[in-house]
Amino acid sequence: MSGFKSAALKGATTIKPMTARRVQPSGILHFTLSVTDLERSRRFYEDIVGATFWRQNSSSVFMQCGAQYFVLTKARTNDHVPPNKGREVLLHHAFFVQGEDFDTAVAHLEANGIEVLQYDTEGHRSFTGRHLYFHDPDGNAIEFIDFQGIGDIDAPQFKGRTHSLKE
Repeated sequence: MSGFKSAALKGATTIKPMTARRVQPSGILHFTLSVTDLERSRRFYEDIVGATFWRQNSSSVFMQCGAQYFVLTKARTNDHVPPNKGREVLLHHAFFVQGEDFDTAVAHLEANGIEVLQYDTEGHRSFTGRHLYFHDPDGNAIEFIDFQGIGDIDAPQFKGRTHSLKE
């Protein structure tokens, strides 16, 4: 008897029972974005975002940025729901862009018909630097950041930054 409560662990032999305690993850392996068309999304994240294709199966495309990964997973028919409404970018995925490449990234986005939905240099107290936001073809918001370091989280919120959170 395994003694685990979760049905998925029934019969598991590769996990030994331990005294419960909180553990700290050592990093993030990947995050997953819901998309409606794997090939279109792969091309977008390669050609526009600059990520590198790693591998693919029937439902997911695995992409790499530096030493990190993310996954594009095809939503079941009619199951994809963009995380933001309209032009909002509050829920987003942030990618580092080296400072010397930030201006070139802006030119590349605009040359490819990608609208920058928000740009700021002083509205972020957590992560400092230049930030811009745009949407992928499925409405997932993407941030490019010319990261300048961790900010002062005790600083007052920038007065010009607003979020449209309506319940």
